[in-house]
Amino acid sequence: NRRPSVYLPTREYPSDQIIVTEKTNILLRYLHQQWDKKNAAKKREQEQGEGDSPAPPRKIARTDSQEMNEDS
Repeated sequence: NRRPSVYLPTREYPSDQIIVTEKTNILLRYLHQQWDKKNAAKKREQEQGEGDSPAPPRKIARTDSQEMNEDS
């Protein structure tokens, strides 16, 4: 019957303050991520629409996949 470990803070902070800042930081980070996702999709559509200099695909098909299957 071990007692659960308890967090003992080394400094005294007003507890309300820490909780509020953590929540707002998390919310801001979340909103930024959502905004980035939204804008990334828009950017992709614009680049495809222009089509002057298409960027090479980031993923390249593996050419050694058949060789690996023959080994096993």
